[in-house]
Amino acid sequence: MKKRIIALLAAAAMTLSLMAGCAKDEAPEDKPNQENPGVNDADQQKPEGDSEPAEEKDTFTVAISYMPDNLAPSTGGSDDYTSMTRPIYDRFFLENSQGGVDFYLADKLDISEDGLTYTLHIHDDANWSDGTPITTKDIQFTYDYYMLRNGRVSWGAVNGQPVTMTAKDDKTMEFVLPEPYSYYIVSLSGAVVFPAHVFDGDAQKLMDDQTTYTTTDIVTSGPYIVKEINEDSIVFEARQDYYRGVPPVKNVVMKVIGSGSTRAIAFENGEIDYMRLTTAEEIEKYSAQTDKYNMYSFSEARLNYLQINPFGPANLTDEQRQALFYAIDCQQVIDGAYGSDELAQPANSILTPDLSLYDPNCKSYSQDLEKAKELAKSSGLEGKTLVYVYNADRPNMEAVAVVLQQQLAQIGVNLQIEGLDSSTFFPRFFAMLYGSGQENTWDLGTNGWDSMRGRTLNQAYSYLNRTDGAWGFSEEIGQKAFKINTLTNPDEAKALAAEVQKEALEEFRIYPLTYTNYILVSQKNVTGLDCVPIVPEFADYMGISVNG
Repeated sequence: MKKRIIALLAAAAMTLSLMAGCAKDEAPEDKPNQENPGVNDADQQKPEGDSEPAEEKDTFTVAISYMPDNLAPSTGGSDDYTSMTRPIYDRFFLENSQGGVDFYLADKLDISEDGLTYTLHIHDDANWSDGTPITTKDIQFTYDYYMLRNGRVSWGAVNGQPVTMTAKDDKTMEFVLPEPYSYYIVSLSGAVVFPAHVFDGDAQKLMDDQTTYTTTDIVTSGPYIVKEINEDSIVFEARQDYYRGVPPVKNVVMKVIGSGSTRAIAFENGEIDYMRLTTAEEIEKYSAQTDKYNMYSFSEARLNYLQINPFGPANLTDEQRQALFYAIDCQQVIDGAYGSDELAQPANSILTPDLSLYDPNCKSYSQDLEKAKELAKSSGLEGKTLVYVYNADRPNMEAVAVVLQQQLAQIGVNLQIEGLDSSTFFPRFFAMLYGSGQENTWDLGTNGWDSMRGRTLNQAYSYLNRTDGAWGFSEEIGQKAFKINTLTNPDEAKALAAEVQKEALEEFRIYPLTYTNYILVSQKNVTGLDCVPIVPEFADYMGISVNG
């Protein structure tokens, strides 16, 4: 039975999550924005008199953990929410691991030689699902809405100074920065626009709205529209007028299914079309059944790291931090928590190999137990109990905590481990950002930066250049990180970034633990799940096919 989701509109502020696409049967780096004719209307129609349910034919079924309060175009919230809304909202473009750009709502981005002017051209055929063209009015409307709602827009200012936006015509928006800032491309690519015409161009109407994004009457910009909202599922239907062609798969079903063994049983029973694998045993099991399943593996562009809290109750000294880091063996963490190098590799830098500024020669910490024991004893760390927090909703993080607990016990340090769900973990771990007042409630914590692709310092920048000292890095490191974003010469930026990667580790504030891979298994008739790989999945539904 259809049911409206009951909640107030709660569109979250834009973050740096990115989205992309590729045409069917094409490599994304070759023709990322070429239109795909897809499947013709006749192929999409069910034969007259066919009573077979749509969910059993030409349907891609995705497991989700909960039903959302609304389906507003937002890049905030959980990974689940991002995955839920990707079929219905397109971004402008996505930076890829080759240092290039894959285009979607936009088909061109020009950056001036001085790094001050970004000229974005919206795809001529890009349109909303009600047929209205997507134009620069939608960009301006989205800016007005977020300024009214939050008082800021990530792509509306650089270092506190406003960016000047000028609509050159209906499809071309010019952004003039107050100073060169390479990170601006990350902010701009993260934008998801609202339809100005639905609200008569009045941002206050969107602020006051309580129903638009809780029903099936949602105007979308992506390849699908909202067909049904049920008790435990959402059904998206392919658009016939999508500017990149008709999607190969007619229906996408987002279905609430538990995690762990519950999800595995649902997958093996054919209730869902794919799932993520997080253990060596799972990989071995499904890899052996090539007649039934397809396997996909790609870089998650994620750094999982151990953070020392500079405001923690133990108030750890330089020597104590060094003792902790010298006690850790990254390969043991991978062996014990992941069980396979297919799932993770030791990290050597605060940047990932998917970033053009990454330095493969950066040297991370190496285990030296004798030195760690000496420092622990001389610094008074031996015998202490430290509070360690981690996100229990993230795969493998509990196992990582247990391995680290065992390793630090070797130098006389007891870890009091606390696994928290996402809603509890983030306000505590990012207490300075949330203003939750919990900054002194933990000493150590593990977290992960994801989608670290492109040509900037990405998420590492927000750590290195925090003026409130939230992560303990020196002012000198922050100034260098800032300068990197102002450099227009890529060789100069890379050289300075190499310095920053080295010096950041010399301060013993953050321990790069692992670079992880995203491994998926799908039903045999499902293909294309690695089309423009991105986490959380999927960047481009135009590459996915369900045959039979």
